[in-house]
Amino acid sequence: MKKSISLLLVLLSAILFLTACSGGKDRSAFLREHISDYNITESAHRIVQALEPKNYHLLRVIDEEKRAAAIKMYLKPTLTLEIDNPKITAKLLDCNPTLAVDLPLRIGLYNELDGTTHLVYTNPEYWSLKHNIRDKTCIQLINLMARDLDIASDAIRKSQK
Repeated sequence: MKKSISLLLVLLSAILFLTACSGGKDRSAFLREHISDYNITESAHRIVQALEPKNYHLLRVIDEEKRAAAIKMYLKPTLTLEIDNPKITAKLLDCNPTLAVDLPLRIGLYNELDGTTHLVYTNPEYWSLKHNIRDKTCIQLINLMARDLDIASDAIRKSQK
């Protein structure tokens, strides 16, 4: 039984690795990317609002474009949101303290030159591989975060609201 689980994890890791290296528009299995129907500011606001009912709190907004301008560099409009659900984070860090490198959640928003706004974040399901999480409860929490982020991403589409 242990051998079959180990083999399954090795195969899953290989598939994820190969998918991550494929490039193209779908950047990798490790990232989730969505196109917004709104500008970058409205998209950020909608994501934060969509996550609030699930007890996620906005910790910080980093305006990367302004930071770049301060050192005389040009950068397309880009925001980094740091969002946290302290109850889930505490439980996950108890599972494995190395998750501190991925928590709080970081969501990127950026504009293409044509004005298209993108939302991107690391797929939390990847953390189980990255941090060797095997505990059933911890995996359920990771899956919950992944679902919360995917559902919240619907808030950036006009057809959804």
